[in-house]
Amino acid sequence: MELQENRTMLGILAIVLILFAVAIYFYNTTLNQLAAGSCTDAAGPACPHEKVVETQNVIIAIMILVIGAIVAWIFYQMYGKKPSMAKGRHEEIEAKPREQRKIDVFTLDTDERKVIEIIQDKDGSVFQSDVIRALGYSKVKVSRILDRMEQKGLVERKRRGMANLVVLK
Repeated sequence: MELQENRTMLGILAIVLILFAVAIYFYNTTLNQLAAGSCTDAAGPACPHEKVVETQNVIIAIMILVIGAIVAWIFYQMYGKKPSMAKGRHEEIEAKPREQRKIDVFTLDTDERKVIEIIQDKDGSVFQSDVIRALGYSKVKVSRILDRMEQKGLVERKRRGMANLVVLK
């Protein structure tokens, strides 16, 4: 849902910027016509408006280019970039196939061994809430176990929305 809301907001912003660029273009065209009409043929190239019109045209062109670059960036964010949104709990998480590292279980305490077994049973990654459920421990106890295991370099926790994914390193 959040990704769709972001795309909607970016789309609205892009439309507003495009309308703003079009308005600037027509405003500039109108000013050029007024300046051209205010100079007589007798003034010739010495018309005082001529230099102002040149500067104004350059500034307007730069403004339109900047707006175009911003709109291009918006469209890239909307359609060109792969979404980096966290996947939901019930969606499959793409895991790169990796070799399971040999872990010396004799250096681990009982709780850490249980966590390693749970993660290995789930092909190397599991949600922290599933570890809590499997062990029957409190959230705090499991969090402290995982903290120790992270310090030892055995696991890594990755945020996935409101949940943590525990991955073997």
